[in-house]
Amino acid sequence: MPERKSTSRPTVLLFDIGGVCVVSPFQAILDYEKACGIPPGWVNYSISATNPNGSWQKLERGEILLDADFFREFKTDLSNESRWRTYYARYFAATRKEKLSDGAEEAAYNVPPVPDIDAEKMYWTMMSMAREPDPFMYPALKKLRAAADKSNGRLIIGALSNTSIFPPGHPFNDETTQAGKTNKELKGLFDIFVSSAHVGMRKPDEDIYRYAITRLHEFVKLKYGGDGVRVEDITFLDDIGTNLRTARKLGMNTIKVQLGRADKAVLELEKITGLSLRDEQRAKL
Repeated sequence: MPERKSTSRPTVLLFDIGGVCVVSPFQAILDYEKACGIPPGWVNYSISATNPNGSWQKLERGEILLDADFFREFKTDLSNESRWRTYYARYFAATRKEKLSDGAEEAAYNVPPVPDIDAEKMYWTMMSMAREPDPFMYPALKKLRAAADKSNGRLIIGALSNTSIFPPGHPFNDETTQAGKTNKELKGLFDIFVSSAHVGMRKPDEDIYRYAITRLHEFVKLKYGGDGVRVEDITFLDDIGTNLRTARKLGMNTIKVQLGRADKAVLELEKITGLSLRDEQRAKL
């Protein structure tokens, strides 16, 4: 990367965490649905359909605790019969390759009972899977951190993630466990880390993106001086389309990270930074 002048703008990479830097919790949902014979996509549909005030959204904004009350409310959200009928009509039409109206009519008579989901078991399986570093992105992120440390502010690494706050005493908070060590190491790779549950905002709402931009700008101005950060200096990586749409609306560049294919996003990062980020052995596969 070229030498940075005091008035130049940095290259800023802003990362989502789950499904980008670590293995996607959505894979755990898909695995759960498959194991229980639930039509794939129902859980994600239900979570999206409860936006903005479902249990999942309130948890990720830090408005409610991650406790038994949350799991009861989450299970209730996942058991809504009206929402299930709407989803099943769409699923039925898609699998039959019919019009939605035809699928809705037939599904009205053939819709099975709402799936009985163990919300607590599924949630913790999701969180356990999301503690595993992505085999492609995580090594690349470490290389980006090393490059950023030598760049004199020309390369800035940030994180913007929808999160939840684990209960006191939970093993995920314990830095003596492997999960705790990995989480500490991950957070240490970023210049700024914006956690939805700690700031009371969540993606895809614009306010948390604007907050992240301000944090990045402040970080650069205070540590390196110069002109700080503009929105167009930022490239945002996420695995969810709605989150990326908000970023583009605000003027960011974006990279979509496909489920299980973070290697493709690493290639895009190589083009942006001019750095070699791939693991040599994996690059040969």
